[in-house]
Amino acid sequence: MAMLAIVPIMIATCIVLLFRFINQKYNPPIFGIYTRRNKYFWFKFVFMYVFLRAKQLYVHLKGLLAVELGNSYDGTKHIHEDDVALEQKHSLGDYSQSVDAVYFNGTAKDGVALVCGVARRPQFYCDAFMYVKVNGEDLLLSPELPDTRIKQTTLQEGHYKAGSICLTNLIPMRNWKVSYNGDMKYKNNPEKSVKVEMDLTWSAHWQAFKYDTDMSPLSMAKDMAREKWSADYFNVLKKFHQTHYEQMGFLTGKIVVDGKDHLINMPCVRDHSFGKHREWRNFHRYVLQFIYLENGDAMAIGAVSQPLMLSHVTIGYLCRNSDQAVLPVKGCDFQLWQHGENQIMPKNYGFTFKAGGKRYDVSIKVNDEDFFYIGKTREAKIYERWATAEVNGVRGWGCLEWQYNNVPAAMTQ
Repeated sequence: MAMLAIVPIMIATCIVLLFRFINQKYNPPIFGIYTRRNKYFWFKFVFMYVFLRAKQLYVHLKGLLAVELGNSYDGTKHIHEDDVALEQKHSLGDYSQSVDAVYFNGTAKDGVALVCGVARRPQFYCDAFMYVKVNGEDLLLSPELPDTRIKQTTLQEGHYKAGSICLTNLIPMRNWKVSYNGDMKYKNNPEKSVKVEMDLTWSAHWQAFKYDTDMSPLSMAKDMAREKWSADYFNVLKKFHQTHYEQMGFLTGKIVVDGKDHLINMPCVRDHSFGKHREWRNFHRYVLQFIYLENGDAMAIGAVSQPLMLSHVTIGYLCRNSDQAVLPVKGCDFQLWQHGENQIMPKNYGFTFKAGGKRYDVSIKVNDEDFFYIGKTREAKIYERWATAEVNGVRGWGCLEWQYNNVPAAMTQ
């Protein structure tokens, strides 16, 4: 009898909850760009989490099986043939927005730094640039900056070469060569140029973090569940998909500036991206933070906004020195709309993130910065910002990359 008395209460409660669900107020996007949770969020989150977790498990088991059957490159999972294929130069095909890009970003505790990239684009053009900072010198810039669009010479075609920059893979997922031989200009005196030569070797210290398979399903499912789903939406995700992976290591060698030798040994991240469509007009903005700590840890934490696909997605990973683990970020309170939405970028700020079951508190202090443009009509504006950092009381340093959509400005030029 007691159970029967509860039934009407349960029915009434369900009706009230259903009514509240049906009439739940719609939360409009922040600034008209960043979508928020709405009434179907939790249904979409559960579905997407299960899907992404199953996909991740499938890829993991497939890799283990390849090693077990002797199909890997040398019998170990982390350098089997799939990884070798990732490292090769990729065909741009007949796609007008295709891309095959390599990028390096290294910073030392004493302020020595290097940031460079070569993005191969159709018709033998490249988006390419180089920043170098050595002791006793002003920040040095490749001569084309702030523009980055460079036409390759006949000998450079098909390679990660543009202007005086040359990036060469030596051993897949192991070593790259970073070379430069030409003039560079000073940030604070751009009319003055100086001869720069470099012969550097990048060596891996951790395994690569592959964004297709290694991102946290929990974090990714939350970000995707905020978006409006439709057949067209998933078609757009498929169309604009790019393969992207990053790997932490060290950059060593010699840089010669105006005849003076500078020995280099610093932590450095490198990445590789390729795909059929990279349209900078689709990027509203992003922030990437590469941080290196005195205890040997390294991390890449950030957020990307492409409203056509994901208006706010948290990305990143932690490289833990104690056990060489590479751990995905499972949550971060860094929100793009709270930091520099109108290109008034904070010099001092902080955020927290979770990785490996632990919370990390990060504080950032920016010391120097410069900017450049990407695209034929300067569709994107990117700031490289060098900073000191502190993570859970451990001191560190790094480079922050802040990108903004520059299409309105480009249309007036």
